[in-house]
Amino acid sequence: MKRKLLSALLWVLFMTGLCNGCLAPGEDYDFGLRLTEKFIATEGGRAWIPCAFTAPMRALSGRQVWFRRSPEFPLSPAEVQNNRGLMRPMISTESECSVVLRNVWDTPEEYGFMLEWGANERHIFPDRVQVVSCVAKVELTPSTYSKNLLAGKETFLNCSLSKHCPGIDPKITWKGFNSKPLLMQKSKKEMQEYSGFSERLLYTPVPEDHQAEITCEATFGKNLSASAKTVLTVHSHPQILNSSACSLLQDLLTCVCVSQGVPLPDIHWPLLQNKHHFTKGRASYITVRSTFTMTVVNFTSNSTVMCVSRNYLGQTNMTLPVNIIEGLRNAYRWIIKFLVIALLITLAFCVICFWMKAKYQKLTEVPYSSLEKRAETLNAENNIETP
Repeated sequence: MKRKLLSALLWVLFMTGLCNGCLAPGEDYDFGLRLTEKFIATEGGRAWIPCAFTAPMRALSGRQVWFRRSPEFPLSPAEVQNNRGLMRPMISTESECSVVLRNVWDTPEEYGFMLEWGANERHIFPDRVQVVSCVAKVELTPSTYSKNLLAGKETFLNCSLSKHCPGIDPKITWKGFNSKPLLMQKSKKEMQEYSGFSERLLYTPVPEDHQAEITCEATFGKNLSASAKTVLTVHSHPQILNSSACSLLQDLLTCVCVSQGVPLPDIHWPLLQNKHHFTKGRASYITVRSTFTMTVVNFTSNSTVMCVSRNYLGQTNMTLPVNIIEGLRNAYRWIIKFLVIALLITLAFCVICFWMKAKYQKLTEVPYSSLEKRAETLNAENNIETP
């Protein structure tokens, strides 16, 4: 019974799908326009508008016309192009009217759709779509600030949207920061049908923010968004990292000093007075590395080496720890001595083994000549006893 009911239900649903939009005798379809978005953003001077409509049978074969502002300004073939596939009709009686607008103006414009057929007959659909060129901008505020930020000092970043953006509150998203912003302030200014919108962000930069790409993205509704990016320049005081250290190998002293800061700091070695000593530097965005090697005498674990790092913001120094490393030559000597001793022990063991084996054989075996003499003696005795 349940199987029959299920089969009947599936048959009804199937026939309903086939007859979706079927008309009773003497009836006709109504005009209807379906637009998924009221606001469409431009991309590269173009705008994609998904669209589907229904119309009476007499108008279905009519000409589809898109216009700007009012029907008196229809778009030319150079300005609009059919683009099927942007919207899937929901019912069988719907026809797709999706298009791509080309050479879209920078200012916001309103577009509509109408059908023309027969002898000057037409139907203008009341629905409209807004095509906007929304632009975002990220800047430091106030504009008199230098573009060079200072690590540890609070500053404001401002994300402002052009007046061409739609007059709805967007969702602002910030990306690219290495620490959490402190405060966000929003402001909105009404401008006729459109609004100017901005969001101010209170932020304390860190040294790692140098050359970081900060993104401000504004989202309007489902498919409309605008974004802007800026690269931060963050100046910071010099710091000497804990990876800096010295090592002493016999009489060869090697020291490495790693410092970060912007502008990149200069590294100095008060101990390095001889110009023949070898030094080299290697830098990244915020880190500089300096290494020197020199021959020293009477250097002990109590001796110290100082590294000095400075840029225009200040100076810092650090006394580097010295790790005394046993020389490789001594290590090689000990290895050779160990191998020689092991070889001598092995040879001595082999000599002892051979000596003991020879002695054992000498004690256990009877010399062949002795056996021959005994055999001759026994034969002679046997001959005498025999008459």
